[in-house]
Amino acid sequence: MKLLKTAVLAAIMTSSAIASFAQSAEEIVTKHIEATGGEANWKKVNAIKMTGSMTIQGMEMPIIITTVNKKAMRMDITIMGTSNYQIITDKEGWGFFPIQQQQKPEPMTADQVKESQDQLLVQDEFLNYKKDGSKIEFLGKDDMEGTEVLKLKLTDKDGKEKTFFFDASNYYILRQSQKVNADGKETDVVVNYSNFQKLPAGITFPMTIEQEQTGPINFTSVEVNPNIDESIFKPAQ
Repeated sequence: MKLLKTAVLAAIMTSSAIASFAQSAEEIVTKHIEATGGEANWKKVNAIKMTGSMTIQGMEMPIIITTVNKKAMRMDITIMGTSNYQIITDKEGWGFFPIQQQQKPEPMTADQVKESQDQLLVQDEFLNYKKDGSKIEFLGKDDMEGTEVLKLKLTDKDGKEKTFFFDASNYYILRQSQKVNADGKETDVVVNYSNFQKLPAGITFPMTIEQEQTGPINFTSVEVNPNIDESIFKPAQ
């Protein structure tokens, strides 16, 4: 009987711990949404245009990223006088990089398009995560270069996992990491976010985004819900 009571007690404590972690994850998400503009402001974001420059090996390259929520994204980047672009939609994608001697736009594979779908999201990723079929899990606290962070794992309906690092002092996302399949190989992709600014639309946005495998992108302008000619999401013939 004593052993049974101990087992029951342990089960209750484990269940309480799980509930506590789940509650902590929900609290982090709620505070993050509030800190970056609130649910009402984020739900108004249907498109976004980011203008800035990417720096790689000391070379600065103008870049424009135009995205319509869950529909299409186009990245234009000027490299050594050549105009290059990548287009991703909810169904297909193309790349045109004359800097790599390409003569015409080349279609992306179905796997590449599927892997890139999260780039079509302009609203905060946690805004509708339940509706999208995703789950969250609190992974505890950590130290990121002297800053206390809260780690949260997001698992989408397809089983793809991402880990987010929230600044414990303001609930901004400082880092995102995930495993990505590229050319048949799985690789860790880590993206850091900084230089947060509040936009006229009422949301707070990172004006510097840096992927560890490349250089930083510094945005000088971020427009929310600009007029977009959606013909730009088709490759030039």
